[in-house]
Amino acid sequence: MGRTKTVKLKDLAMDLGVSVSTVSRAISNSGRVSRETRERILCAVREANYTPNDVARSLRKQNAMSIGIIVTDITNSFFASVIKGAQSYGRDKGYSILLSNSDENELFEAEAMQLMLEKQVSGLILASVGNNAGKIRQFRSVGIPIVFIDNIPSSQGQYDTVTTDNRNAARLLAGMMIRKGYRNIGMITGPLNQSSGRQRYEGFLAAMTEHGLPVRPEWVREGDFKMESGIRCMEDILGLSECPRAVLISNNYMAYGAVRAVKAEGKTIPKDIAVAAFDTDDVTALVSPAIATMNQAAEEIGEKAAEVLISRMSAAGMKPAVNLILEPVFRDGDSW
Repeated sequence: MGRTKTVKLKDLAMDLGVSVSTVSRAISNSGRVSRETRERILCAVREANYTPNDVARSLRKQNAMSIGIIVTDITNSFFASVIKGAQSYGRDKGYSILLSNSDENELFEAEAMQLMLEKQVSGLILASVGNNAGKIRQFRSVGIPIVFIDNIPSSQGQYDTVTTDNRNAARLLAGMMIRKGYRNIGMITGPLNQSSGRQRYEGFLAAMTEHGLPVRPEWVREGDFKMESGIRCMEDILGLSECPRAVLISNNYMAYGAVRAVKAEGKTIPKDIAVAAFDTDDVTALVSPAIATMNQAAEEIGEKAAEVLISRMSAAGMKPAVNLILEPVFRDGDSW
């Protein structure tokens, strides 16, 4: 990412050979500006990787009353509930919602963040894929606050965050599996470069260590939180000469894929292999077997994220970062 620049509208206008008012109208998408001119101005803004200082001041003065939300998979029921919670709280406070889906793609996430800047959101709730540090600095440089959910930056103390105690949740879930008598246990992790994937793996390791059980590397596969990777990872595990007796799975979609792979091999759960996972709460009761699950308080995460964000937008001066950690809720099943 290029270095963030803070410029005045007159600098943009001079570079492009147009008036200051034309640049202002193009960026704010108001007034009469030809389509070609607006596209030329917005293209220059994106290429230079800046948000004009005058526009930032205008945003704060006008109070656009909108919240941007970027999630990694809008089809996932966890994120759907997060969005519902944020929208409900924001609506009560008079804020509208602008939503975007990054599809677990860092480039798509950067594009979505740029769109949020161009749409002049008042604040952003971000379930980040990875490290878009340049864009994050850009938001901060113009005074637009960000609240992180799900995947948390390594420098957590600098940012407002609302998340689950993923490490302890995985430690508890793996511990329950062990207390049920399972000793040969594998895991399908999420992306280990993301905090949620890494912390759940750390919790699994902690539980195995606490009970004096070895972790066999060949029984651990790294997925990407998508169903296809759950299928692929479980197929790899089932193809081993010696398979684990139970597998902990780091999210719901990978768990559904893993169950499909087990059934495709003609095996049954839990007779042949037991599973437990995160966020597989099935309100329809149609999934069979019902998967033992550690559920995040998704709707509450959305509500709290919106609450923290609106509080930050309303506050005068700098205040310490807010880091909320919510407790997960366990639901038993017949998958182990």
